[in-house]
Amino acid sequence: MEARAVEPTASNIDRSTARWRRRRRSHHGSHLETNDPPPPRARSNSLQGPELEEWWSLTPDRLKRIFSDADADRDGRLLYSVLVESLRRYDLDGELEGPSWSKKKINQGAEVTMVEFEAAARQLMMEKVLLDAARAPPTCCLVDFSETESDMPPDRVAVTRDFLTCPRPYWSRTRWYEIRGSENALKLLGIKYALHPLAIEDALRATQRPKEERYDTHSQIIVPRFVVVRRTDEPVPRVHTENVSIFVPLLKSETLVTYSPETVAPAWSRRVRSELSRSFTKLREEGAAFLAYRVLDAVLDSGAPAVATLRDAVAEQRAILRKSGFGDATVGPALRSLKADLEDLSRLVRPLLRVLGNLLADDDVVDHRYNNYIEDASENCAELEEDIQTGLREISWLVQEIENFYKRKQDQTIYALTVTTVIFLPLQFITGLFGMNFRYMPQLNDRPAYGRRTDIPWRRVAAT
Repeated sequence: MEARAVEPTASNIDRSTARWRRRRRSHHGSHLETNDPPPPRARSNSLQGPELEEWWSLTPDRLKRIFSDADADRDGRLLYSVLVESLRRYDLDGELEGPSWSKKKINQGAEVTMVEFEAAARQLMMEKVLLDAARAPPTCCLVDFSETESDMPPDRVAVTRDFLTCPRPYWSRTRWYEIRGSENALKLLGIKYALHPLAIEDALRATQRPKEERYDTHSQIIVPRFVVVRRTDEPVPRVHTENVSIFVPLLKSETLVTYSPETVAPAWSRRVRSELSRSFTKLREEGAAFLAYRVLDAVLDSGAPAVATLRDAVAEQRAILRKSGFGDATVGPALRSLKADLEDLSRLVRPLLRVLGNLLADDDVVDHRYNNYIEDASENCAELEEDIQTGLREISWLVQEIENFYKRKQDQTIYALTVTTVIFLPLQFITGLFGMNFRYMPQLNDRPAYGRRTDIPWRRVAAT
């Protein structure tokens, strides 16, 4: 796959930095939105995701700009003391470790290149993350593979200083970092592979909508994983979503990073790993670009069973309602829960279709050779949206059926009251009329006259 490098410009850097600062300011008022359904398990981050420190804005492009501004003589070198002072302004004031840095500390007049300047910034950023992760060491699942060999350690690998600097095996063509719930592992690998801070924020945000966004060194794809949750305190199953972030390299790199908040191996991960364990499969032959598609497709395949579960729950509530003679009071809340879940899924599928459309148009993210696979995934998402709309229509029909039942019941009650009123209202009127206590009244002393007068109207009614 031919990848086109994106040349950074001053305008691109300024727009990226401005967007980063706007994102930081918007976080201070974003915690007021709490109407989303709760996640299936407690998370350390809020619904809007953690706020990253200012030094995360030191992307490779910005580091080059800082280095260029400090390089007054434009010889491509800076004094070691200038390096320390430049990074200290961004709260990166730790100790640089390594033999070369030890010599430069002794000789403050030593000079550093742009590559060393960027390496120093990354080392100090990693030290800050490792310090925060001292209580819970970050871990990830590692997969190395080529056409003929593969290595998938069964246990998680600790993301340490040695791990981050250790090269991959000589036979490994493609490496896959699968991060399960470890935010610090994502941050460390983000620093190593120059993942944009906006991409890391989006990956850690639980309420992020599906998206595909391209940066200078990588592209980020966020797709939802559909999780069916059954609880004893709820009459129907619920469907929650967990985002899976896929960081696709653009600069001919065979390294793929994925992040999901789930701490155990999800079904999509087991499926992809099973395919990688078999030799001479297409996935082993193609590498990182096709691996990104396989992860995307495996995650999206969780949508159809989830929607089918909700539609089965609607059919079950219909049977319960009819069996109980429309008298079961739990059906109403159950239908409202099912409708809310289906509407939430519908709001996710629409941007998901746009993501797949963007992938078809951009050959640098997923090679055009895989367009047929992307089109197949897009058709599956379109069918998923149709199933969701069908489920919503089924709920609407069931609600209409309930309303029609109670409307007929109300009509019958009104009819019975009308008949009763027609029978007893004339009798009540006659009783009230002739039951009044008057001293002087016609036929007051002629008792048979009451019968003759009250009998006449009834005879006329019978005659008609």
